[in-house]
Amino acid sequence: MYIGRFAPTPSGDLHFGSLVTAIASFLDARKNNGKWLLKIDDLDRPRVITNSVQSILKTLESLNLFWDSTESYQSQRLEAYEFYFEKLLKINQTYKCNCSRRYLINNSKLGVDGQIYPGFCKKKSLRNLDSFATRIIVNEFLVVIEDQIQGLISQNLSKEIGDFIIKRNDGQFSYQFAISIDNKLDNVTNIVRGADLLTSTPRQVYLQNLLDFNIPKFSHIPIATIDKKKISKSNDDKILIKGNQKDVWVKALRFLNQPISKNASQMNLDEIIESAINNWTISKVRALHSIEIF
Repeated sequence: MYIGRFAPTPSGDLHFGSLVTAIASFLDARKNNGKWLLKIDDLDRPRVITNSVQSILKTLESLNLFWDSTESYQSQRLEAYEFYFEKLLKINQTYKCNCSRRYLINNSKLGVDGQIYPGFCKKKSLRNLDSFATRIIVNEFLVVIEDQIQGLISQNLSKEIGDFIIKRNDGQFSYQFAISIDNKLDNVTNIVRGADLLTSTPRQVYLQNLLDFNIPKFSHIPIATIDKKKISKSNDDKILIKGNQKDVWVKALRFLNQPISKNASQMNLDEIIESAINNWTISKVRALHSIEIF
């Protein structure tokens, strides 16, 4: 059975880029007669803003984006993360690292997603440390992904990323590790999300292969930009939703290159959504990294 999900971070109100992702993942799930889950990525507590979860839920409901089952929270999954973290420790695929960010900037090359870690601590025996990160050991093999929108993606983690962190020096599990476990816990089969996460996908696939998880199908939609800058909460790029639900849906469908009924202006919100589900074709989404809006 198809199981998809939307996974917002509660660091503020949803912006248009977030809504496009939510709508795309919702439509793909509904077109495939599947479930659409809501997972709140609240693991990074300093980023969580008070009342943003309530704002996210209210916004989704106002757009008739109703999720199946009760929403889940990363902050309630720490035991599960620890369980799978211990499994990786037992198969000797990790090591401790006390390299600072400044040290890495000064002593390593810049890659596709930050500094390429060359294994400074791999052969060290670091003991009695109060603070250290845990890195996963990667290999030389290509990780290849057939993205349903962006096409064939391949990455040599050893050369392009290096051994990456799965647990930070403050004890918090990394984003890459946590969402890999989330996919297993939720039995996710299909992931539709923004192309800003495309370069990190091979790391998640690598972890899921190590843990013998099923690998979901991936679809990365273009990032919504204004003046060639990604729309973000930090830039306060909000969109007025109240009273404009139909317009939001139509703009999102246009962004996703989906057909829009000529009678959309005379249709109610439910009719627009029903038409969008019936006509949804993921292959029509443009294989671009970003698209300008407004």
